[in-house]
Amino acid sequence: MEAMMPSVRLARQMRRKVYRWLLKTRAWKYRTFLWYLRIFKYVSFSPTRGAFLESYYTLMRFIDDIVDGDAPLPAKYKSVEDYIIEKIAFSKSLENPVDEVDYLMLYCFELGKKFNQDFVSETDDILSSLLFDAKRRGKYLIFPEKELMWHFHILDVRGTIKATLKLFNEASEKYELLSPLGIATRIHYDLQDFETDFEAGYINITQEDCNRFGIDLDIIKDPSHPAIKKWFVHQANKGMQLIEEHHKNLKKAHFSLLTRCTLPVVYEWPARKYFKKTLLIT
Repeated sequence: MEAMMPSVRLARQMRRKVYRWLLKTRAWKYRTFLWYLRIFKYVSFSPTRGAFLESYYTLMRFIDDIVDGDAPLPAKYKSVEDYIIEKIAFSKSLENPVDEVDYLMLYCFELGKKFNQDFVSETDDILSSLLFDAKRRGKYLIFPEKELMWHFHILDVRGTIKATLKLFNEASEKYELLSPLGIATRIHYDLQDFETDFEAGYINITQEDCNRFGIDLDIIKDPSHPAIKKWFVHQANKGMQLIEEHHKNLKKAHFSLLTRCTLPVVYEWPARKYFKKTLLIT
């Protein structure tokens, strides 16, 4: 127990630091979600699960910020790719932690053990998706739908949903039933962050959609262009259809009351609101 104390202390320091960072730089975007994280401790009647959710979200949020350039890359690394590759390797070995991120990851996995859950595969999915982002950052690459869907949607969505299901004491096999909601949420973020993603060199429009709507690199720079507006409408309608599919899937699964109450508030309602707003404006 005494050997774990330094890592616990470092992990909690890291969590507080990232919380302050998020509220200082993007309070408009994360304040509500961070509030949900804190209140989960009480509605779930499980301080351990609540502590895991806060810590795991903080961990992934910070690594994602390094990938996006919102947080500085630690000096010892030559590239963000090297950084993510090392974190993926550490998540599998959990040996020789070198920084606060490693200690926070250890802390998360220790918390998971306390409620008999393992999050190694989910962490690998999420970090592998971030590695894809690290490799394409600043390059303005346009990918086929199949490749973008796998690296950017499937890995991220699968890892996030399975981790959420385990946290809520649900069977992770129910992932497929929640996949439509996960992809709808991913579309929501793609549209909402469209301009900032482009500034960072990310393009989340597939080759097929570029051909369908007559979009090239010059057009992508201008969100007010009719072709981009048509793509936004197409994506918003796709998101709404996925949410409807999600409601049909809910009838097939026996989710707990906590899960059924959380999914709409945290994921569905924000996405639906944004899609409706997009369709109304365009």
